[in-house]
Amino acid sequence: MKTLLTLTILTLMTWGCGSKQTTKDKKRPVTKAQEKEATFFSQVADFPTIRDTTQFIAYLRQSFDLEVDENTIQKTKEKITTFKKVKIYGSDKDYFFIEYDYGTGSMVSYPWKYQLLLTTDGQLVKLLSRQRFDFIRIFPNQSPFLLTVTATAKGNGGHEIFKISADTMENVYDGYFDYAIKTYDAHEDNSVYEPKELTLKINDYNNDGFNDIAFIGKIVFIQGKTKNNDWYDRETVNGKHVTYSLNNPFKKIPVEFVFLYDKQTLHFKARENYMVKYGLAN
Repeated sequence: MKTLLTLTILTLMTWGCGSKQTTKDKKRPVTKAQEKEATFFSQVADFPTIRDTTQFIAYLRQSFDLEVDENTIQKTKEKITTFKKVKIYGSDKDYFFIEYDYGTGSMVSYPWKYQLLLTTDGQLVKLLSRQRFDFIRIFPNQSPFLLTVTATAKGNGGHEIFKISADTMENVYDGYFDYAIKTYDAHEDNSVYEPKELTLKINDYNNDGFNDIAFIGKIVFIQGKTKNNDWYDRETVNGKHVTYSLNNPFKKIPVEFVFLYDKQTLHFKARENYMVKYGLAN
C-alpha cells in the first residue's frame, strides 16, 4: 500500500512539474524568426484594394513601428498616396510599393512621409522617408530603378537611385553621400538651384555602351563671393549701391553633374570634381 501511495505521489509531482514547464515555455522570449514573421503586412493580400484606409494605415504603422507626429491636424491629412505592384532593376520578382503621407509634423521629421518596399507576401525590404520618388528606366529593356529625393526642411538634399541586390535595396548613385554634391537646393543661404531639383538626364556620355546619368540646371548665387571665400550681399557698382537677393541674384551659372556608370562597381560615379569646378567647396 505504501508503495502504491508513493508511486501515486511521484506521478502527481511529475505531472505538476510538466504542467509548470509547459506554462513557462509559453512565456519564452520571441525568437528572431518569430519577430521577422511579425513584420508581415497582411493587408497586401487585398491588393489592389484598400478596404479601409484608416485600418490600413493603423496596421502599416503597427507592423513597421512607423514614428508619426500625431495631432488633430495630422489625423485629417494622413493618406496612402501609392499602393502598387512594381519591378525594380536587379530582380525579376514583383514587389509592393507603398507611400504613406502623414501630412504634417515637426521640422525634424520632415518630409512627413514613408515609402515602403515589400515582398508580395508582405515582408519589409526597405523603409524610406523621402520627399519624392519616381521609377526611372536607365537601361533599355530593363526594369526601372527607384529614384528618391532626400531633403531637409530647410531645403538641402540630393538623390538616391536604388536597385535590388541580393534581395536588399542598394543605392548605386554615389553623388550625394560620397561626393557631397547637392542635386536639390531650395535653401536660400548663399545660393539655390534653378530648378530647385536639378533635371535628370540619361545618356551614354562616354560612349561605352552603357547609359550614364547627369543632373542639369543652374546655380543661382544670391550672394557674391570674394577671392578669400567671404560671402557678401551688397556692394557698390558704378557708384550705385546694389543688394543681392533671390530676385536680384549676383549671377547664374549653368551646371551639369555627370555620373558615369562604373562597370566594376555597377555604381554611377562623378566624372570630375564638381565641388571645385563650380566653386561649391568652402
